[in-house]
Amino acid sequence: MRQVLSVTFAVLLANPVAAADWEGVFEGTLGKSRIIVQLVEPQDDMEGDTGRETSRYSYLPKVRDINLMLKGQGTALRFEETLLPQYLYGDDTTTNKKVTGQWTVIVNGDRATGTWSAPDGQKTLPIALARVPEISRAEAGPDRNIPIATYDELWAKSLTFADAGRAKVFGPVEVRWVKDSAFGIAYPVLGQFPDAARKAKANAALLALHHTSVVQYRECTNAVPTDWEPENPAPEFAYEIVYASPQVLSVTESGSVYCGGAHPNNYINPITFDLTAGEQMGGQYLLDLSKAGFGRVLKLASKDERIAFERFALGRWKAAAEADTEMAECATGWIEDSPEGAREFKLHFTPVGLAVTRTDFPHVSSVCMFTDFNPTVIPWADLKPWLKDGQTLLTSEIAP
Repeated sequence: MRQVLSVTFAVLLANPVAAADWEGVFEGTLGKSRIIVQLVEPQDDMEGDTGRETSRYSYLPKVRDINLMLKGQGTALRFEETLLPQYLYGDDTTTNKKVTGQWTVIVNGDRATGTWSAPDGQKTLPIALARVPEISRAEAGPDRNIPIATYDELWAKSLTFADAGRAKVFGPVEVRWVKDSAFGIAYPVLGQFPDAARKAKANAALLALHHTSVVQYRECTNAVPTDWEPENPAPEFAYEIVYASPQVLSVTESGSVYCGGAHPNNYINPITFDLTAGEQMGGQYLLDLSKAGFGRVLKLASKDERIAFERFALGRWKAAAEADTEMAECATGWIEDSPEGAREFKLHFTPVGLAVTRTDFPHVSSVCMFTDFNPTVIPWADLKPWLKDGQTLLTSEIAP
């Protein structure tokens, strides 16, 4: 629920204007510390150009943002900084707001200078910033807000991955672990591999996925007040290596992640890579049952082929679900309300066959995602009629 706007915000909103020329993403220093800053004119713009109602900044490489609440603008901008998330800040009568400093900033084109002062005014530090160009729509992706994505990617430049010291061997393929410098979450990458060029391309795709995961998790943690969660909470999700060959890699990401809403997000997401192309073929929205996804292996080129495979795969899943009498309430989800040919479920590979995972359960039934029959594994031999002619990814799994 939105909080009551302050008097200052109300005056600004009464006379809406075009985006201020001081809005944007900046990087620079506060005292001797490196910081990144997103300056936002408060126009109740959560869904608009900036995607935020408040300005914010972060020390690098810290996980937490500090919100900047605009208190006045003229020759200089005046901000009050607080650790509370923007939607919990409230108006000037909020008794539990935590003011940690004051900013006075002058923005002149692509430069900004000013002063940070402690709440009691006993300490001051200089601020020096330079504007960062917004990233492109192609870099941000189709669904991300560009100013927020620019800020996120700027923070992500401070991120590094280090060897986590564990590995798992699948014949000629070694999958090892790296951990990110922000949360220490372990992610899989390829170690020993038969083809150096394909390994490099696949690892670039894997690290791009890990990069996105860390950025999204940082946004999640910033929705939770600091008195609810520490600065660096223990990771709430993890990866498991399920299957690897010189052609394909399947891992699962699962956890119970809390982003400050009514409930945690309990989820499981199988992710598969085509290692011959160094591309993801499963684990993104609407990717798994597409031509670019498991259509590399299965007959999914037309709607009729997809419907036929849906009936086959979901039929196997339902049969396994019905055999588990203790979890009878998990036999259906939202898929049944979708038209055939447009039903979304997940696929990945295992040592004995193709795994079919359903994630279409309401929050109250999220336990259904973690049952003995979810995923249901279809043996390799049963998959033969559904293989795409000429596919080359499953060369050793299914005998000719």
